[in-house]
Amino acid sequence: MSDKPLKTILVTGFTPFPGAPVNPTQHLMRSLPDRLADLSSSANFHFHVLPTTWVGRQEVTDKLRRDLQPDAIVHFGVDGTRPTINIETRAVNKAEQVRLDASGAVSPQAELAAGAEAARLSTLPADALCAAARSAGAPAELSEDAGTYLCNATLWDSIGSGIPSIFVHVPALPDGPQDVRPSFAVVEAAAVRVLEEVARQLG
Repeated sequence: MSDKPLKTILVTGFTPFPGAPVNPTQHLMRSLPDRLADLSSSANFHFHVLPTTWVGRQEVTDKLRRDLQPDAIVHFGVDGTRPTINIETRAVNKAEQVRLDASGAVSPQAELAAGAEAARLSTLPADALCAAARSAGAPAELSEDAGTYLCNATLWDSIGSGIPSIFVHVPALPDGPQDVRPSFAVVEAAAVRVLEEVARQLG
């Protein structure tokens, strides 16, 4: 048995927000601990639901990173415009000031960090994580567009913290039998494979 200390992996989802009254990533944070129980000997997973608010970006999310000091971060969020799981490969230094957050507020500024670089690249292996999601039978793609909402901002901040980080966008839940979006069970299975791969990469 190895005496190496276990790696700590922070895994997050989000609360509902305007346009997404049901956020499947909130449900993932409730179901994944049981699904990953068998991996408890290879990594310490910490699951948290983040508030979908600009204020929460500092008051909750940044504090969580600093307090936990994880070895890696995997953020999950929902994008109702996409039919596939998307592994985000970068975050941009932009924040839209029109779309309301869950508290009814908008971003206080158009840039996430004034004068900073235009983009930051994800620091966990996107190709391997995309392949892991596909191995669960889920439709998964690499993406260079995490948007300009809180998903993008959260990834931007986590990359900037120096902690290996990535963001995984999942589709909204299917609406009826003709909807081609993957079921929650498929999304959940993909999330398990992604987190297994992160634990393996940190090994």
